[in-house]
Amino acid sequence: MKNNVLYLVLIILLGVLLRLWNIDKPEGMWNDEYLTWTIASLKFPIDFFKGIATNCHAPLHYFYLKGWMMLFRDSDVSLRFSSLVPGVVSIFTMYLCAKEYLLKKNSELCALAAAFICSISGFLIYFSQEVRIYSLTFLISSLVLYYSLKVFNNPSNKNCWLLSLFSLLLIFEHTIGFVFVVFDVCALLVFMQRKKKENNLFNNILAIIILSLPLVPFLFNLFAHPRYFSQWWAPFSWSKLLFYFTDLFSPVLKNITNAPPSFLNQIFDNAGANLGFIIFALIPSFICIGLVIKAFDNGRRVNWYLLSVFCAVYLTVLIASLFGKIIFLTKYLIELYPILILLVAVGWAGMKLRGLKIALATIFAVLTLFYIVASNASPVKLVRKEGQRLVVSALCDMNIKSTDRVLYLYYPPQRFEKYTKEKGVFFSLIQ
Repeated sequence: MKNNVLYLVLIILLGVLLRLWNIDKPEGMWNDEYLTWTIASLKFPIDFFKGIATNCHAPLHYFYLKGWMMLFRDSDVSLRFSSLVPGVVSIFTMYLCAKEYLLKKNSELCALAAAFICSISGFLIYFSQEVRIYSLTFLISSLVLYYSLKVFNNPSNKNCWLLSLFSLLLIFEHTIGFVFVVFDVCALLVFMQRKKKENNLFNNILAIIILSLPLVPFLFNLFAHPRYFSQWWAPFSWSKLLFYFTDLFSPVLKNITNAPPSFLNQIFDNAGANLGFIIFALIPSFICIGLVIKAFDNGRRVNWYLLSVFCAVYLTVLIASLFGKIIFLTKYLIELYPILILLVAVGWAGMKLRGLKIALATIFAVLTLFYIVASNASPVKLVRKEGQRLVVSALCDMNIKSTDRVLYLYYPPQRFEKYTKEKGVFFSLIQ
């Protein structure tokens, strides 16, 4: 038991170090991060609520970030720590998910595996360093999964109420979080063993519906607005379905803002086979997909519950993408990632061949960590191309005087004020 605690502490420490590395991005916040900070910075309550109403994301993260800024100010590093903290806590919550899944048999090994996958996940490391909703969304999603498993095993009043609480938080955190919550609750009702206390879940479903009603006008306005509920800036391609899995299971991130048009061209380019993509993207992904399939060998009913939630949410977003109503990006399906991490850990812990188990874990860990450390395209080194600090730094390097006028053709001049104040410079900005 003491060794297991030590292993967990070391895994969490590794996750902290990977998320701290290069957290102060030289390019500063990019467009979406800056918008998030801008809304959270608005004066409470009137301007703040108006800012939320004009954005396409659910409101919870803005409340969280505003509270964070009140406590820890709004430097870039502090703002990024608002994502790092839930990213680190998620390592422990995934540990709990795996413990609850197996209850006793192989639970500790499986739990440590889930925590380790979460700790070195390039996808989670990337969003633990970004001032956006996704790190907190993953944390809440992992808590929804944890209490869903607890309800599956024991639908007590306490477990049902805690599941309702975190489901409600997910609905208010992510704009399409309600899709996951709906299918999660439906799958629980279908697959969990019939028990007398199951009525507790029905009562809590009603509570979720009632408490979610204030969000209905926001969602209706959002989905009816062509500016937001459309795919005008990133058309759908079938390759994105494959990039989704390489993003989650490998450190090679391709579908963060808009994936390349062809998955095949990532494997074979004009010079022949792209060994880098094959080794660092395909091999870890094949290992994890194989382990997900292996997880179903144990024949447990809970697997079908997890699979049904995954397929229902994934297909819903896919269909919406085919009709041009949402952009198929990996981060928009982040609620499903805890399920996949859990199944990978379950599949690995259930392997009987010890040598093969060690070999697969070693290959996955070495390839992932080597890419994160050595590659210029690793999750900790990826440059946010729209970083606002880059523009201000360039202007400073040009020795522009305060009497000079700078013309901005795309972003409004106000978008750069944070970094002009940071550098103590003044430009006459016009648009």
